[in-house]
Amino acid sequence: MDDGFSILTFLELAGEDPRMGPSHISLFAALLYLRQKEGNPVLAYAAELRRLSKVTSKRMYFQIMRDLKDGNYIRIKPSYNPAVRSEIYLRRLDK
Repeated sequence: MDDGFSILTFLELAGEDPRMGPSHISLFAALLYLRQKEGNPVLAYAAELRRLSKVTSKRMYFQIMRDLKDGNYIRIKPSYNPAVRSEIYLRRLDK
């Protein structure tokens, strides 16, 4: 069942979006995983998302998050505090 938040829909859209690469897919999959467990918004630490997605570089992580935000896949309220989780809202990806 596709509720507008599926990896399949994201892969279809990402395949047409030149900004999206394997690391974007990995990070979005990690967000979907946490959404499944916790709901929307996802409350997560950057370090937790980097670990789940295997994105080791902090700089790359922030670039990927910016690309996902600019591509309208997510909306984020960053905490700017490593002890406070950021709020990440996954947008419905209905075609």
